[in-house]
Amino acid sequence: MTMSGDDGGPVDAGSTANDASAHDAGGDAARPADGGNVPPPHARPIPRLTGSSEVCKLINGQSNSDPTANQTQTRANLLGTDLGIPVDHNGTLYFFFGDSQGYKGIWQPGQSLPDAVGFASVPSATVATSPNVLCTDLSFLTMPPSQSVGPMQDPTIVADFAAGWMTVPSGQQLSQYIHNPAGQGAYPQLPGDFEVPSGAFSAGGSIYLFYTTVDSPSDVVMKASYLAQWAAPSTTASPGYQILYPVDELFDANGPLYGDFVNVAAEVSGAYVYLFGTGDYRKSPIHLARKLLSDLGTPGGFELYDAVGGKWGTTRGAPIVDVPGFGETSVRYFASIDRWMLLAEEQTAQHNQIVARLADAPEGPWSDDIVVYDMADPAFRGLYCCNTDACVGQQIIHCNDAGFYATYLLPQVQLQADGSFVVTHTMSTWDPYNVVLMQATFATSADGG
Repeated sequence: MTMSGDDGGPVDAGSTANDASAHDAGGDAARPADGGNVPPPHARPIPRLTGSSEVCKLINGQSNSDPTANQTQTRANLLGTDLGIPVDHNGTLYFFFGDSQGYKGIWQPGQSLPDAVGFASVPSATVATSPNVLCTDLSFLTMPPSQSVGPMQDPTIVADFAAGWMTVPSGQQLSQYIHNPAGQGAYPQLPGDFEVPSGAFSAGGSIYLFYTTVDSPSDVVMKASYLAQWAAPSTTASPGYQILYPVDELFDANGPLYGDFVNVAAEVSGAYVYLFGTGDYRKSPIHLARKLLSDLGTPGGFELYDAVGGKWGTTRGAPIVDVPGFGETSVRYFASIDRWMLLAEEQTAQHNQIVARLADAPEGPWSDDIVVYDMADPAFRGLYCCNTDACVGQQIIHCNDAGFYATYLLPQVQLQADGSFVVTHTMSTWDPYNVVLMQATFATSADGG
């Protein structure tokens, strides 16, 4: 990243299902949502947080150039990245990362950085039961070594990471969608700084991605979104996406979805993909929309939910979460606990926190905030703030200069013998520029079980 948010963290944001009704092997099948009237109040107690912890740093260790066991610097010529939106597709867990910086010879700061795609080199079912395998078995899609710059710079580098590239519909121009191309405009097919995936899902043999668009290279505030399709996902080929159509925009007052869906988390349930959207970055409440999976190839066709009236329609409705402090979000339905969960950074004038909310249906009602991490919490700062230039041990952020952001839930939870459950998620940091794997444990009853 080349620009910071209000807390020093950059501005960038998922959820998945494997097909129209279920996640892949080892995942949690999505329950069809109730598309009817106002949902009933919570029939069950809201789980409470009992603890959170770091699993490992995925990309770099004590500093940007310090490798982890994943060896991304030499295996993929990748120095730093963010986001990491997980998508379970045909038994492989993919991760869609944001602006990605090269290690040697490629994609240096200031060049407008492209995006990268990672994947677990073990089956997604293995990750579901042992998420810590990502600490050693996270790989990246790469270019052929013969076409890579890195090996010519340093013989320890195997290949360069492969940047995701776009193709537009017939008769349209890339400039309609990509306003800040990678390489300071040299690569018009590669979205650059802050033009990143915000949500992704698997359906019908393809992976679909919601992408953000900025105003221009000199104004990188996210202002619009579009849907793209990766028709043939593979761990051995470069990621090529077909842009399908625009989704929403904030360039003027004429956004098709009223400018509320610039960053979009997506989750498939039944016949629909549900969109959890925000507009003005880190200043927005969360709105809900949906679209039939059978109509994914056709522009428009989105229904909007009104959380006050409890109805679906085509006009702007009240948000499902009315706190105006959200940007990127992550939402999952976990069948094994029969709960929907939202996890996101909530940034207001009073605080910068990662919060969870739970519901029995995508329409809600959604619970109040459950604070998982708080940048002002002395316990958090004592564990995770770096005291020197090197971020040793569990330290992940130079807290006086930067903060956390972009948390994305993995597709499965781990059930514990006492009835509690553990969610695993990615979390981005700006200094160092890294993605960290974290876990949070929730109790489902007052006795801790």
